[in-house]
Amino acid sequence: MTEFVQYEVVITLKDNSTARGTISYVDEKSITLSNALTSTDRKIQPSVEFLNTDIADLKVSQLPPYRPKSNDQQKKSKKQKNEDIVDDAIVYSSKPSRSNTPKPEKSKSKSKSRTESSDLEPESIENVKNEEFDFEANLAMFDKKAVFEDFKKNDHTSISDRLVGHNKVEKPAKQKKQKYDNDEMVLQDVARDNWDQIGKSQENSRTNTPKSDGVKTQGRAQQNPTEARNRNFKLINSENASPIQSASPVQLLEIERLSSDNFGVTPAMMAEICATNLSKLIIDRCLGGSVRLSNKKNHNLPPLVLLLVGSGRCGSRAFATGRHLSNHGVRVLAFVISSDESDTELHHQWKIFESVGGKVVTSSFDLLIDIIRNQLNTPVELIVDALQGYDDHLEDIFYEPQDKKTLTSLINWCNSSEQSKVMSLDIPSGIDGGSGIPDDELKVDCSWCISMGLPLNGLLLAYKNNYLSDDDIVHYLIDVGIPNKVFQTKQNLRKFDNFWYTAESSIKLDVEA
Repeated sequence: MTEFVQYEVVITLKDNSTARGTISYVDEKSITLSNALTSTDRKIQPSVEFLNTDIADLKVSQLPPYRPKSNDQQKKSKKQKNEDIVDDAIVYSSKPSRSNTPKPEKSKSKSKSRTESSDLEPESIENVKNEEFDFEANLAMFDKKAVFEDFKKNDHTSISDRLVGHNKVEKPAKQKKQKYDNDEMVLQDVARDNWDQIGKSQENSRTNTPKSDGVKTQGRAQQNPTEARNRNFKLINSENASPIQSASPVQLLEIERLSSDNFGVTPAMMAEICATNLSKLIIDRCLGGSVRLSNKKNHNLPPLVLLLVGSGRCGSRAFATGRHLSNHGVRVLAFVISSDESDTELHHQWKIFESVGGKVVTSSFDLLIDIIRNQLNTPVELIVDALQGYDDHLEDIFYEPQDKKTLTSLINWCNSSEQSKVMSLDIPSGIDGGSGIPDDELKVDCSWCISMGLPLNGLLLAYKNNYLSDDDIVHYLIDVGIPNKVFQTKQNLRKFDNFWYTAESSIKLDVEA
């Protein structure tokens, strides 16, 4: 209260008396006037003290004269003023950080000097305002990671009670499946078809499928006939480029006869060995191998293979191959146009084939197309052409007019839409195994040709006469169990004396000109 000293005042007491003078001292309990003149005593007194409890009113009659402040008062006034006007950012920066982040040396020295300066000698607010603010040093004081971890540690609010919890879709009571069964998430009509009924009631299961009018193939792009005749074609092993000797139909018949008569390797044994090796080749090269067939989680129906059975020897090996394929989980459907009742080996293989699950269609070609298109939900992936072989001709096998008509429709269907799926045994049906000359009306266009035991001369002659294109057919040679000793029994067979099969049971052949 020292700021009121030297004020000239008029004091009114509670007893209605008055006093006039200059304040010389004032505190919480009393006030002292110098040169005081009271209403009760008309004489000026040097000093009079009044209790604050006795004062009723106080009026300032005159302000004190101006006097410059002392240095101590100026410093104290400046300090108080700076504390009142100082900026919030400066106040925040001067406070110690609550995190444990170490401060840079530059910031630390500045903060220390500033603290010492404020304690010893107050700074001017202008100096503080003009000083550049150190953002880097102040950011280093704030450890955001530690602050947020502290928030999470002390936050016990449930997620469902937060605002973000109202935007989430509630999970259903039944948990969603991670894996589905084989019969789930598939079309109902794909899981089953009419496969089991084929061969039981064929005539009753026929639908009104329009008859196929088999479009005849337009033929492939042919090479220059003169140029092809001047080229010498041969078959070579695709791995080591070694030449493979070819045999005539007569030589191959003689080799198989000697194998049976002299070494006990019967036609039935050859059919079994051929079926084992050929079925493995088909599974690995044409049907996807074990990756597809051994996958128990595959909900798709098994692949479908169609056998076209004609001649006895080639047909027996086709039935045996189909039996092995069926035993490995492949659907095999055989179409037989006509069969020789006297061929006991063919009918024996036929019976075994059906007993292991194979299906045989012996009716018209229209029924075969109806089964493939309407009764089964799997497309034909491979067609095995066993209509002829090297030891027969189509016109000798299918001499009946009705059989020839069915054969024509069948071959036209294969050549028009299924050519890329056809695999011929020995030689494409319709081409003579000895001369290589085809029947233009009845010739199967294939993508694979399987030579059983030895390749035929007719293949090379067909290439030479421009009836086959060396870019269209993939050739394989299959081991049928012919003993190597057979080739040493006769002089004209010694050129075949070679170990054709070592580690592999089949050899891929290339056509070289």
